[in-house]
Amino acid sequence: MDWSKAKTYLILTFLLLDLVLGYQYYTSQQEALGYVQSFDTQLEELKEVLRERKMMIVTEVPKETPVLNFIQVWHPKEPIQQIAGKILQDERLVENDQSRGTMKFRSLEGDFEVTPDGFFRLNFEPGLMKAEKDLGTKRGQYALQRVAPYVWNGAMYKEDVALNNFAKGTTTLRYLQSYQRYPIFSAVLEINLQNAEIISYKQKALEVGAEEEVGQRVISAIGAIRTVAETFDPAAVTDPSGIAAIHDVKLGYYSQNYVGADVWYLAPMWRIVTDGKVFYVNALTGQLEDNGT
Repeated sequence: MDWSKAKTYLILTFLLLDLVLGYQYYTSQQEALGYVQSFDTQLEELKEVLRERKMMIVTEVPKETPVLNFIQVWHPKEPIQQIAGKILQDERLVENDQSRGTMKFRSLEGDFEVTPDGFFRLNFEPGLMKAEKDLGTKRGQYALQRVAPYVWNGAMYKEDVALNNFAKGTTTLRYLQSYQRYPIFSAVLEINLQNAEIISYKQKALEVGAEEEVGQRVISAIGAIRTVAETFDPAAVTDPSGIAAIHDVKLGYYSQNYVGADVWYLAPMWRIVTDGKVFYVNALTGQLEDNGT
């Protein structure tokens, strides 16, 4: 064998391979650059539409368009008395109205009840959950840490930072359950404060089951914002500037509240938070599902 020729062939083969790999890398970078430019172009066009509708974006617009499925959910299957026994001390049942779907317990912590619309609610005993001082920007983290032991699966919840930061003067803090890193906008925990004291919470508890087998790529956040802009009434702007700001755009899961259903589905949904309203746009169909929340 002529080793010098073999070496030459090997060198040429590796050079050719380097050229092919280099070309593939170059084309992939160009495609990625083209996508960014396309997104920027769409975003500029969207901003022009928003200006015409007396709106503006004051947050980042997500670029992701993942493939998502409907997810199946239901109210907790564990008996309510067992749930109450896990989160309360010395609880006793004082009301059980099956016709309305309500139950009420007395405990050392306060009154725990299931409301007619399917929420859990705990009104704490006065003075039990009082903080030593006003916690300012950290009150959301503090409130969840204090309340979590008295909440069904309290560790699953994370602060809904967008709404809590937007409504800084509010006495209600919001937290959301999540599924595979996406928030479930329907599974909300609301903690009510008075001065520096936690006085109660209200929880929509949901268990998540199987996904639908076939998923679908969601529409872009830009498309969802366009849907909101096209239906937005500029006369509804209440800000003194005359402009309605979009403060947050987030992808998650949502459905309206179902009380009597045993099982139902949540759809992938874009949530768009403006000054006065929260809009939900179906991320599969592009239709506006709910507003005025």
